[in-house]
Amino acid sequence: MKVSVLMPTFNHELFIAQAIESFLNQKCDFDIELIIGNDASTDHTFEVVQQYFSKYPEKIKLIDHKQNVGLLRNYKSVLELAKGEYIAILESDDYWTDEYKLQKQIEFLDLHPDYGLSFTRWERLRDNVLSLRDDDTEILTKNAGKLYERFLLRNIIFSPTVCFRRSLYEKYCDIDDYIQLQFKVFDYPVWLSIIRHSRIHYLNSPTAVYRVLNSSISNNIDLNHRLEFERNIANVRRYIISLYGSGTLKLHQLATREAIVKARCAFRQGKFFLALYILMAGILNPQNFKKII
Repeated sequence: MKVSVLMPTFNHELFIAQAIESFLNQKCDFDIELIIGNDASTDHTFEVVQQYFSKYPEKIKLIDHKQNVGLLRNYKSVLELAKGEYIAILESDDYWTDEYKLQKQIEFLDLHPDYGLSFTRWERLRDNVLSLRDDDTEILTKNAGKLYERFLLRNIIFSPTVCFRRSLYEKYCDIDDYIQLQFKVFDYPVWLSIIRHSRIHYLNSPTAVYRVLNSSISNNIDLNHRLEFERNIANVRRYIISLYGSGTLKLHQLATREAIVKARCAFRQGKFFLALYILMAGILNPQNFKKII
Protein backbone atom coordinates (compact mmCIF):
# COMPACT_ATOMS: atom_id res chain seq x y z
CA MET A 1 0.00 0.00 0.00
CA LYS A 2 1.40 3.37 -1.00
CA VAL A 3 -0.80 5.89 0.84
CA SER A 4 -3.09 5.57 3.84
CA VAL A 5 -5.55 8.44 4.24
CA LEU A 6 -6.73 9.03 7.79
CA MET A 7 -10.23 10.37 8.45
CA PRO A 8 -11.25 10.67 12.10
CA THR A 9 -14.85 11.83 12.38
CA PHE A 10 -17.43 12.91 14.91
CA ASN A 11 -20.90 14.27 14.07
CA HIS A 12 -20.12 15.34 10.52
CA GLU A 13 -23.08 13.85 8.69
CA LEU A 14 -23.49 17.07 6.66
CA PHE A 15 -19.93 17.07 5.35
CA ILE A 16 -18.41 13.60 5.34
CA ALA A 17 -19.87 12.43 2.01
CA GLN A 18 -18.11 15.30 0.24
CA ALA A 19 -14.85 14.37 1.98
CA ILE A 20 -15.14 10.70 1.01
CA GLU A 21 -16.06 11.54 -2.58
CA SER A 22 -12.98 13.74 -2.87
CA PHE A 23 -10.88 10.74 -1.80
CA LEU A 24 -12.59 8.46 -4.29
CA ASN A 25 -11.96 11.01 -7.07
CA GLN A 26 -8.18 10.80 -6.63
CA LYS A 27 -6.37 9.62 -9.77
CA CYS A 28 -3.22 7.71 -8.83
CA ASP A 29 -0.99 5.06 -10.36
CA PHE A 30 -0.52 3.47 -6.90
CA ASP A 31 -2.76 1.94 -4.25
CA ILE A 32 -4.49 4.15 -1.69
CA GLU A 33 -6.78 3.39 1.22
CA LEU A 34 -9.12 5.45 3.37
CA ILE A 35 -9.37 4.62 7.07
CA ILE A 36 -12.37 6.19 8.81
CA GLY A 37 -12.66 6.28 12.59
CA ASN A 38 -16.18 7.13 13.75
CA ASP A 39 -15.92 8.39 17.32
CA ALA A 40 -19.40 7.38 18.54
CA SER A 41 -21.18 10.05 16.50
CA THR A 42 -24.69 10.85 17.75
CA ASP A 43 -26.01 12.00 14.36
CA HIS A 44 -26.16 10.00 11.09
CA THR A 45 -22.44 10.08 10.35
CA PHE A 46 -22.07 6.33 10.77
CA GLU A 47 -24.95 5.56 8.40
CA VAL A 48 -23.39 7.76 5.70
CA VAL A 49 -19.99 6.13 6.16
CA GLN A 50 -21.45 2.63 6.18
CA GLN A 51 -22.98 3.18 2.74
CA TYR A 52 -19.58 4.03 1.28
CA PHE A 53 -17.89 1.21 3.19
CA SER A 54 -20.37 -1.31 1.75
CA LYS A 55 -19.82 0.01 -1.77
CA TYR A 56 -16.01 0.31 -1.65
CA PRO A 57 -14.75 -2.32 0.85
CA GLU A 58 -11.49 -2.68 -1.09
CA LYS A 59 -10.69 1.02 -0.59
CA ILE A 60 -12.31 1.96 2.71
CA LYS A 61 -11.73 0.63 6.22
CA LEU A 62 -14.09 1.56 9.03
CA ILE A 63 -13.66 1.71 12.79
CA ASP A 64 -16.84 2.39 14.76
CA HIS A 65 -16.16 3.35 18.36
CA LYS A 66 -19.16 2.60 20.52
CA GLN A 67 -18.01 5.10 23.15
CA ASN A 68 -16.38 8.46 22.49
CA VAL A 69 -12.59 8.12 22.81
CA GLY A 70 -11.54 11.63 21.80
CA LEU A 71 -9.59 12.92 18.81
CA LEU A 72 -6.12 11.60 19.69
CA ARG A 73 -7.26 8.09 20.58
CA ASN A 74 -9.31 8.06 17.41
CA TYR A 75 -6.20 9.01 15.44
CA LYS A 76 -4.30 6.22 17.15
CA SER A 77 -6.94 3.67 16.13
CA VAL A 78 -6.86 4.62 12.44
CA LEU A 79 -3.05 4.76 12.43
CA GLU A 80 -2.91 1.22 13.78
CA LEU A 81 -4.81 0.02 10.69
CA ALA A 82 -2.75 2.05 8.22
CA LYS A 83 -0.62 0.03 5.80
CA GLY A 84 0.70 2.83 3.64
CA GLU A 85 4.27 3.93 3.08
CA TYR A 86 2.92 7.47 3.27
CA ILE A 87 0.21 9.03 5.44
CA ALA A 88 -2.26 11.71 4.35
CA ILE A 89 -4.93 13.37 6.48
CA LEU A 90 -8.44 14.26 5.38
CA GLU A 91 -10.62 15.19 8.32
CA SER A 92 -14.30 14.68 7.62
CA ASP A 93 -15.32 18.34 7.38
CA ASP A 94 -12.61 19.11 4.78
CA TYR A 95 -12.30 17.94 1.19
CA TRP A 96 -9.82 17.75 -1.68
CA THR A 97 -10.30 19.78 -4.85
CA ASP A 98 -7.40 18.51 -6.97
CA GLU A 99 -7.93 14.95 -8.19
CA TYR A 100 -4.17 14.61 -8.72
CA LYS A 101 -3.21 15.86 -5.25
CA LEU A 102 -1.78 12.58 -3.98
CA GLN A 103 -0.16 11.73 -7.30
CA LYS A 104 1.75 15.04 -7.40
CA GLN A 105 2.94 14.82 -3.81
CA ILE A 106 3.97 11.17 -3.86
CA GLU A 107 5.82 11.57 -7.16
CA PHE A 108 7.89 14.34 -5.56
CA LEU A 109 8.53 12.49 -2.29
CA ASP A 110 9.53 9.30 -4.10
CA LEU A 111 12.09 11.26 -6.14
CA HIS A 112 13.43 13.20 -3.13
CA PRO A 113 14.12 10.88 -0.18
CA ASP A 114 15.54 13.75 1.90
CA TYR A 115 12.07 15.33 2.02
CA GLY A 116 9.77 13.96 4.71
CA LEU A 117 6.59 15.97 4.22
CA SER A 118 4.72 17.69 1.42
CA PHE A 119 2.01 20.32 1.83
CA THR A 120 0.13 22.61 -0.51
CA ARG A 121 -1.78 25.84 -0.81
CA TRP A 122 -5.42 25.64 0.25
CA GLU A 123 -8.78 27.39 0.35
CA ARG A 124 -10.82 28.35 3.40
CA LEU A 125 -14.58 27.82 3.51
CA ARG A 126 -16.29 30.05 6.05
CA ASP A 127 -20.02 30.84 6.02
CA ASN A 128 -20.28 29.28 2.54
CA VAL A 129 -17.64 31.66 1.15
CA LEU A 130 -14.43 30.28 -0.34
CA SER A 131 -11.22 32.29 -0.08
CA LEU A 132 -7.82 31.31 -1.46
CA ARG A 133 -5.14 31.48 1.18
CA ASP A 134 -1.88 33.33 0.65
CA ASP A 135 1.03 31.75 -1.18
CA ASP A 136 3.58 30.59 1.41
CA THR A 137 6.54 30.50 -0.98
CA GLU A 138 8.05 33.73 0.36
CA ILE A 139 7.75 32.59 3.99
CA LEU A 140 9.52 29.33 3.23
CA THR A 141 12.20 30.99 1.12
CA LYS A 142 13.00 33.66 3.72
CA ASN A 143 13.26 31.05 6.46
CA ALA A 144 15.21 28.46 4.50
CA GLY A 145 17.53 26.69 6.90
CA LYS A 146 15.45 27.73 9.92
CA LEU A 147 12.08 26.20 9.13
CA TYR A 148 11.91 24.39 12.46
CA GLU A 149 12.22 27.69 14.30
CA ARG A 150 9.67 29.31 11.98
CA PHE A 151 7.13 26.59 12.64
CA LEU A 152 7.73 26.74 16.38
CA LEU A 153 6.48 30.32 16.19
CA ARG A 154 3.56 29.62 13.90
CA ASN A 155 2.04 26.65 12.12
CA ILE A 156 1.09 27.42 8.51
CA ILE A 157 0.49 23.81 7.41
CA PHE A 158 -3.14 22.72 7.27
CA SER A 159 -3.84 19.03 7.64
CA PRO A 160 -5.88 18.30 4.47
CA THR A 161 -2.94 19.47 2.34
CA VAL A 162 -0.34 17.09 3.80
CA CYS A 163 1.40 13.84 2.93
CA PHE A 164 4.27 12.57 5.08
CA ARG A 165 6.50 9.55 5.36
CA ARG A 166 5.23 6.95 7.77
CA SER A 167 8.81 5.93 8.61
CA LEU A 168 9.55 9.40 10.01
CA TYR A 169 6.32 9.42 12.00
CA GLU A 170 7.17 6.07 13.57
CA LYS A 171 10.73 7.16 14.36
CA TYR A 172 10.09 10.59 15.86
CA CYS A 173 6.43 10.82 16.93
CA ASP A 174 4.76 9.20 19.94
CA ILE A 175 0.98 9.47 19.95
CA ASP A 176 0.86 7.84 23.39
CA ASP A 177 2.75 10.88 24.68
CA TYR A 178 0.24 13.16 22.95
CA ILE A 179 -2.63 11.32 24.60
CA GLN A 180 -1.04 11.30 28.05
CA LEU A 181 -0.29 15.03 27.81
CA GLN A 182 -3.87 15.68 26.63
CA PHE A 183 -2.95 17.45 23.43
CA LYS A 184 -5.97 18.71 21.54
CA VAL A 185 -4.29 18.43 18.12
CA PHE A 186 -2.51 15.66 16.25
CA ASP A 187 -0.98 17.63 13.42
CA TYR A 188 1.24 20.28 15.05
CA PRO A 189 3.55 17.96 17.06
CA VAL A 190 3.84 15.69 14.03
CA TRP A 191 4.75 18.55 11.68
CA LEU A 192 7.36 19.90 14.10
CA SER A 193 8.94 16.49 14.67
CA ILE A 194 9.23 15.78 10.94
CA ILE A 195 10.43 19.30 10.06
CA ARG A 196 13.17 18.99 12.69
CA HIS A 197 14.54 15.90 10.97
CA SER A 198 13.90 16.37 7.25
CA ARG A 199 13.23 18.85 4.48
CA ILE A 200 9.68 19.76 3.52
CA HIS A 201 8.09 20.34 0.12
CA TYR A 202 5.55 23.05 -0.72
CA LEU A 203 3.27 22.89 -3.75
CA ASN A 204 2.00 26.35 -4.65
CA SER A 205 -1.29 25.08 -5.97
CA PRO A 206 -4.56 24.77 -4.02
CA THR A 207 -5.53 21.15 -3.54
CA ALA A 208 -7.89 21.21 -0.56
CA VAL A 209 -10.60 23.12 1.26
CA TYR A 210 -10.38 23.65 5.00
CA ARG A 211 -13.84 24.22 6.47
CA VAL A 212 -14.11 26.65 9.38
CA LEU A 213 -16.76 25.61 11.90
CA ASN A 214 -17.55 27.49 15.10
CA SER A 215 -17.76 24.14 16.88
CA SER A 216 -14.09 23.47 16.18
CA ILE A 217 -11.90 24.16 19.21
CA SER A 218 -9.30 25.93 17.08
CA ASN A 219 -11.95 28.34 15.75
CA ASN A 220 -14.28 28.57 18.73
CA ILE A 221 -15.78 32.03 19.23
CA ASP A 222 -15.92 31.55 23.01
CA LEU A 223 -12.89 33.38 24.43
CA ASN A 224 -12.26 30.92 27.27
CA HIS A 225 -12.30 27.98 24.88
CA ARG A 226 -10.04 29.80 22.45
CA LEU A 227 -7.51 30.71 25.16
CA GLU A 228 -7.58 27.14 26.43
CA PHE A 229 -6.76 25.94 22.93
CA GLU A 230 -3.80 28.34 22.74
CA ARG A 231 -2.56 27.10 26.14
CA ASN A 232 -2.70 23.57 24.79
CA ILE A 233 -0.71 24.57 21.70
CA ALA A 234 1.83 26.15 24.08
CA ASN A 235 2.12 22.78 25.82
CA VAL A 236 2.75 21.11 22.46
CA ARG A 237 5.52 23.62 21.81
CA ARG A 238 7.14 22.98 25.19
CA TYR A 239 6.99 19.24 24.67
CA ILE A 240 8.69 19.47 21.28
CA ILE A 241 11.35 21.85 22.64
CA SER A 242 12.05 19.41 25.47
CA LEU A 243 12.87 16.80 22.82
CA TYR A 244 14.60 18.81 20.11
CA GLY A 245 15.45 22.22 21.56
CA SER A 246 14.39 25.64 20.29
CA GLY A 247 17.05 26.02 17.63
CA THR A 248 18.17 29.63 17.33
CA LEU A 249 15.05 31.01 18.99
CA LYS A 250 15.41 32.87 22.28
CA LEU A 251 13.07 32.61 25.24
CA HIS A 252 11.71 36.14 24.78
CA GLN A 253 10.85 35.46 21.12
CA LEU A 254 8.72 32.45 22.01
CA ALA A 255 7.11 34.21 24.97
CA THR A 256 6.29 37.28 22.90
CA ARG A 257 4.75 35.24 20.10
CA GLU A 258 2.51 33.32 22.49
CA ALA A 259 1.47 36.54 24.23
CA ILE A 260 0.58 38.19 20.92
CA VAL A 261 -1.59 35.25 19.85
CA LYS A 262 -3.49 35.15 23.16
CA ALA A 263 -3.83 38.95 23.28
CA ARG A 264 -5.24 38.96 19.77
CA CYS A 265 -7.92 36.46 20.82
CA ALA A 266 -8.96 38.71 23.71
CA PHE A 267 -8.83 41.88 21.56
CA ARG A 268 -11.14 40.37 18.94
CA GLN A 269 -13.69 39.68 21.69
CA GLY A 270 -13.55 43.29 22.88
CA LYS A 271 -11.58 42.39 26.03
CA PHE A 272 -9.09 45.20 25.57
CA PHE A 273 -7.70 45.37 29.12
CA LEU A 274 -7.30 41.60 29.23
CA ALA A 275 -5.51 41.73 25.87
CA LEU A 276 -3.14 44.39 27.16
CA TYR A 277 -2.46 42.42 30.35
CA ILE A 278 -1.68 39.22 28.44
CA LEU A 279 0.57 41.07 26.02
CA MET A 280 2.55 42.89 28.68
CA ALA A 281 2.89 39.79 30.86
CA GLY A 282 4.41 37.89 27.96
CA ILE A 283 6.76 40.65 26.86
CA LEU A 284 7.92 41.86 30.27
CA ASN A 285 8.14 38.43 31.89
CA PRO A 286 9.50 36.02 29.26
CA GLN A 287 10.14 33.45 31.97
CA ASN A 288 6.39 32.87 31.77
CA PHE A 289 7.15 30.93 28.62
CA LYS A 290 8.00 28.06 30.92
CA LYS A 291 4.51 28.29 32.39
CA ILE A 292 1.03 28.63 30.95
CA ILE A 293 -0.53 32.10 31.08
